Amino acid sequence: MHLPIQIVDENDEPIGVASTPEAHEKGWFHRIVYIMVEDPDGQILLQKRSSDMDAYPNCWDVSSAGHVDGGEGYLTAANRELAEELGVQDVELEEIGTYQSSRVFKGRKLNRFNKVYKVVVPSDTKFVIQQSEVTAVQWFRVADVKQLIRDSPDQVAGGLVDAFSHFYV
Repeated sequence: MHLPIQIVDENDEPIGVASTPEAHEKGWFHRIVYIMVEDPDGQILLQKRSSDMDAYPNCWDVSSAGHVDGGEGYLTAANRELAEELGVQDVELEEIGTYQSSRVFKGRKLNRFNKVYKVVVPSDTKFVIQQSEVTAVQWFRVADVKQLIRDSPDQVAGGLVDAFSHFYV
């Protein structure tokens, strides 16, 4: 059972909490965190989303991502998601930017404030993936991610497309 997520107004100020399906159905603004895991050579770790995921199943996505729970801050959520999805803990995340996005995916209204963080880890880091959400992780060169987004848009999650277009141009 997931906790209620933080609902915010058009200025990203908290105004309440709701279930994720309710927020998507009603188009309420909510908060998302994205974490880009990089290695010292500038490669980016992408995760392959599970076939059981409601949004973008079997698609490549940012290293780690998730909703900000009610009463939780962006940084706390980013550290929680990174630990849950990849088993990475006790690292210092660097905020690389924020942006607002609105899109519809299979009838869901995804109105979001997105905060993107990055962390650099050794390329031989052993990741412990959350198998209910992630089926694989793989290192990609930035140019290869851009090509994947361009040539195979049906194989990438919207969050990856958005984060890359804002911060990896």
